[in-house]
Amino acid sequence: MSAHAPSSIPTRTTDDWDVTTSDGDRRVTIRWTKRPRNRLDGFLFDLFGTSRERDLTLDSVGTTVWTHCDGEHTVSEIAAVVADEHDADRVEPVDETLAHFLMQLEERDLIRFENRTDE
Repeated sequence: MSAHAPSSIPTRTTDDWDVTTSDGDRRVTIRWTKRPRNRLDGFLFDLFGTSRERDLTLDSVGTTVWTHCDGEHTVSEIAAVVADEHDADRVEPVDETLAHFLMQLEERDLIRFENRTDE
């Protein structure tokens, strides 16, 4: 698990995603290709004919995070937006919740991090 400073900037690595609205909630669906973690995974994918193409549909909190992973917002800025826009019972502790979610996106190669260099 990698740790990123609050000043790190998460940036999406794919443009293959859509936003829809359902029951008044915005939802992002990301299309991505699952890569085998090892040779056994690859063998099992092939053996069972499992598709590697995946759709990941995010809830409203995930959608907020994803839309702000645009290369313009730092982790701390995204945390502030999440805390302001969503119920505290759902996202607290926001720093830990956000870090865990960003780690999951990074593990799937859906985002990468850049360090902000203040001039």
